[in-house]
Amino acid sequence: MSFMSGRSLDNYEFTFEKYLTDSNRIEADSNEGLSSHHGRMDTLSITESIAASEERFGRTYHSYRSGSYNYPNDPTEIERLDDQHEIMKLVMDGRNYLAPFSKEKPPKNILDIATGTGTWAIEMGDEFPEAKIVGTDLSPIQPQYVPLNVRFFIEDSTEEWDYPERFDYIHTRVTLGCWSDMKTQIIQKAYDNLEPGGWLECQELECLPGCDDGTMTEGHAWLDWAIKLCEASEVINRQLNMANQIKGWMEEVGFVDVQEMVFKIPTNGWPKDRRLKYLGLLWQRNVMTGLSGFTLDLFNRVLGKTMEEIEVDLINVRKSLFNRQVHSYQRVICVWGRKPDDSEMRVA
Repeated sequence: MSFMSGRSLDNYEFTFEKYLTDSNRIEADSNEGLSSHHGRMDTLSITESIAASEERFGRTYHSYRSGSYNYPNDPTEIERLDDQHEIMKLVMDGRNYLAPFSKEKPPKNILDIATGTGTWAIEMGDEFPEAKIVGTDLSPIQPQYVPLNVRFFIEDSTEEWDYPERFDYIHTRVTLGCWSDMKTQIIQKAYDNLEPGGWLECQELECLPGCDDGTMTEGHAWLDWAIKLCEASEVINRQLNMANQIKGWMEEVGFVDVQEMVFKIPTNGWPKDRRLKYLGLLWQRNVMTGLSGFTLDLFNRVLGKTMEEIEVDLINVRKSLFNRQVHSYQRVICVWGRKPDDSEMRVA
């Protein structure tokens, strides 16, 4: 089913993700026991210093604007990011976007901020072959062979944007930890760089896990780790707890028709519903793969912990992620809004 021009999305009934929405409680499986890409850019010359990576803790990190993003960019992380992309599509019923585009009403000029491996941008290029897609990131980890309408650039999106054209669709996905102030650094700039009538869509993840039935109590290792991660990120002025503020920020900047959908992703296979159980197992694997990378640089830099101390601390966190008696989840908050067209701005 496609989003058609002029139709409201308020009453749109999704298929799979209705199981995930924030208003629904997920039923636990009572049978559970205690156990539980990248781009050739012919208008941008990448110097060796930009293309090179820095090595720490046996992982590699971006060298361009070194230290501004605290998570790795090595093959392990690339694979995790691509798995995360597929999980997000599963959450969104196979879609890459919720803004009202379709084959009949396609976007023409798309910007993907913090594109990562570039998979989202490439798939959008395939879906909309007449559109131009630009993906930007600090790390040159996108594939070499991409659709002709897709291009990648090494760029720091916290700096001033200088694009020759305006866009009609700008997109972010899971960019927690990228910004010191997402409202001014991204949302305001997106508004300024959109054509009138263009859309901004942010698909973001809440860092702190949630729980509806009280099974995740104070002292749970997964919860404690997430709290410490958020606190450490605040010290270096990087936002992790921002997803639930994006709707308000969009409206404050001037976007209209702002809509929000909230989905729950189970932390492991604790749900009774088979589809949610499968989704939870995928998410558990993704988190387990990324746990060291999420933690090492940040906890060393802010808390002064050694690699060995961090890995010892993560033993209990990993154990807690297998405990299906704790019915925790993480929220994905998708927000999309439209820049008013010229006639609306004149009336305002």
